[in-house]
Amino acid sequence: MIRLVRLVLATIALVALCAGGARAQGAAAGQKPPDTKVTPEAQAQARDAQAKPADVKAPELTAEQKAFNAIAEEKDAQKRVGLYEKFVADYPKADMLVSLARTEIRRTTLATLKSSSAKYLDVAKKEIDTAKSGTNPTQLPSTYARFASEMLTAGVLLDEAEDFARQSVSLMDEQKYVDYQKQMDRQLAEAIAKRAANPTPAPSPARPAGGISIRSVNGAPTVQPTPPRPAAATPTAPRPQTPPTMRTDEELRAGFKTMRASNLATLGRVLMKRNKTAEGEKVLKEAYAAKPPAATVAAIAKVLAESAKKAGDEAGQMEYLTVLALSGRITADEQKDFDAVYRKSHNGSLDGVEAMLDARYAKENPRFAVTPADRKAAPDQRAVLAENFTGSG
Repeated sequence: MIRLVRLVLATIALVALCAGGARAQGAAAGQKPPDTKVTPEAQAQARDAQAKPADVKAPELTAEQKAFNAIAEEKDAQKRVGLYEKFVADYPKADMLVSLARTEIRRTTLATLKSSSAKYLDVAKKEIDTAKSGTNPTQLPSTYARFASEMLTAGVLLDEAEDFARQSVSLMDEQKYVDYQKQMDRQLAEAIAKRAANPTPAPSPARPAGGISIRSVNGAPTVQPTPPRPAAATPTAPRPQTPPTMRTDEELRAGFKTMRASNLATLGRVLMKRNKTAEGEKVLKEAYAAKPPAATVAAIAKVLAESAKKAGDEAGQMEYLTVLALSGRITADEQKDFDAVYRKSHNGSLDGVEAMLDARYAKENPRFAVTPADRKAAPDQRAVLAENFTGSG
C-alpha cells in the first residue's frame, strides 16, 4: 500500500514539472505580454500631476523660537524656571513667547509652592511693578486679580491672595477707566481714517503669512511655525475697515461695572475660603447683583449655594442652584441638592420643574427682534451663513 502511494505522488510531481517547462518555452518563444497601452485620460492626469506646484513648506524657526524650544530639553522643571527668566531678559520683545515663558514660571513655582513660595511672590512683585508703569488704568488691578485667582485655585498663600484681591477692587477707578477707553476709541478711529486716506497697495502673493502652533514637550510648551496659506493667483486689495462707533459713557460704565464684579467675585471667594463668611457673602452678593458674565455668575452661585445649604437657607439654596442648572455648569451632587430642595416645596414631586426652568430662562433671556439684511453681494464675493444657538457663546 505504501509503495502505491509513493508511485502516485511521483507521477503528480512529474506532470507539474512538464507543465512548468511548457510555460517557460512559451515565454522564450516571444509570446507578447498583456496590452498595457496608456489611455489619453491617464496621460492627462500625469501632465496635471507634473504641473501641480510643490507643497508650501513651513518657514524656519526664528532665533527666539529656537531659544524658547531649547528650554523644553531640560527635564527638570525647576531648572527650566531660570532658563525661562533668562529668555524673558534676552528676548523682551517676543511678546507671545514672553507670555508663555511667564506662564510657565508661575505654573512651575505654584506646583512646588512649599519650597518656592518666596520665588512665586517675587515673580508676582515683578509683574506688579511692570503693571504699575503702564498707562492702562485697569492693568494693575487686573494683575492683582489674576495672581489672587491663581493662588485661590491652587489653595495656597491665601493671606496674600486676600491682600491682592482687595487691591484689585480698591484700585479700580471708574472715571479713569472711562477716560482711557474714550482715548483708545479716538486713536483707533484716527488710525482707520488715516489708512483710508492713504490706502496701502495690495499685498504681494509671494510671501503669505504663516501661523504658530503650540505643543508640549517634557511638560513644557514649544512653538512651531505652520505653513502659510497658498497665495492667491490674483492679489486683492484689503477690505477697508469700518470706522468704529464711539462708545457712550453709559456703555463704558457698564463695562467697568462688569470688570469690577469679576474682581469682587475673586475677593469674595477668597474670603469664604478663609472662613470670613459674613464679609465673603456680602461681597459675593454685591458681585452677583452686578450681573457679571455667565462664568463668573456660576462661580459665585456655587459658593453661595453651598453656604446657604450649611445655613439651612432653602430659598437661597434654590435660587443659586437654579442659576447653576440654567448655566449648564451644575454638578451631579448639586443636581441632587436641587432636586431635593424642589421636592420639599412640591409635595415630594419634581412635577413642573422643567416648566419652572423654562419660564426663568425666558424671563432672563428675552427674545430680540432680528431684521434680515437685504444687501446684495458683489459677483466676486461669497455669502456666509452663520447659525447661533443657545450656549454657543
